[in-house]
Amino acid sequence: MITEEQRRERINYIGGSDAPAVLGVSRWKTALQVWGEKTGLITPPDISEKIQIRLGNKLEQAVAELFMEETGMKLQRVNETVYHKKHKFIAANLDRKVVGHYALVEVKTTDARNADEWEDGQAPADAIAQVLHQLAVTGLEKGYVVGLIGNRDLKIVEVPRNEAAIKELIATEVDFWNNFVVPKVMPAVGSMDKDTLLSLFPQGREGEPVVLDDVAASTCELLESMDADYKALGLQIEKARNELRAQMKDSETAVAGAYKLYWTNVTRSRLDTEKMKEEAPEVYARFAKPTTSRRFLMKKLQQDQLKEESNG
Repeated sequence: MITEEQRRERINYIGGSDAPAVLGVSRWKTALQVWGEKTGLITPPDISEKIQIRLGNKLEQAVAELFMEETGMKLQRVNETVYHKKHKFIAANLDRKVVGHYALVEVKTTDARNADEWEDGQAPADAIAQVLHQLAVTGLEKGYVVGLIGNRDLKIVEVPRNEAAIKELIATEVDFWNNFVVPKVMPAVGSMDKDTLLSLFPQGREGEPVVLDDVAASTCELLESMDADYKALGLQIEKARNELRAQMKDSETAVAGAYKLYWTNVTRSRLDTEKMKEEAPEVYARFAKPTTSRRFLMKKLQQDQLKEESNG
């Protein structure tokens, strides 16, 4: 577990938890989010008080002890941040080192729903990327990913040093740092970047519309086509659901081959804010909380509107 000072220092280097995002294999973070944090344009969210993080920190020692019991190896803590010999903007904080071996251990705790990611002697791709990053920084020969799955199963996956993979990993991280972080050039965005973009650009600037390039125009055409396909598919999906609802009639559950269907009764209580505003405006004003967000819309301009927008 790292100190608060080490946490603050993370802005100055690509760490093990950043590596999977930079490589594009993280489920939790994107390259854009890492870029925003390293450039200081966005503040990393404080998740230290989240119950799953607190529990993971407490379980780390227990999982390390289970590893020692299972393997007979002895582990030691590594308190200091380790830096790459050549690239000081690449570093790692290790969970444990194996005493008497040129090896390290990365501890993971996860929900039982993720058990399939650990089957057949495998570990999640982001965990493998994190260990390879740590091996690149430390020069050690191997790593072990130790996963406690839903407090029911312990998985130990050996990750041998792979020079070809490490060379590619370091080249990607060096490129990311030198060509994006240092000059503050935004990297490519992905499907998980909506919240990060909102953090970077929380409020729209009023005024004349910005004119985007031909690539953006092609993206709009593609989006229009995909949106039409999406709507058509949505209608087909809802038709299929309705056919099943019609067969179920007033039954809450049904079985169709290998599938169990549920059309359950749901009762919800919803606060009528409009009625509150009308009948108890002082209460509404007291508890109303204004929020600012941004909504993305796209509409196709007619020829005359296109000319008007182009002419400003």
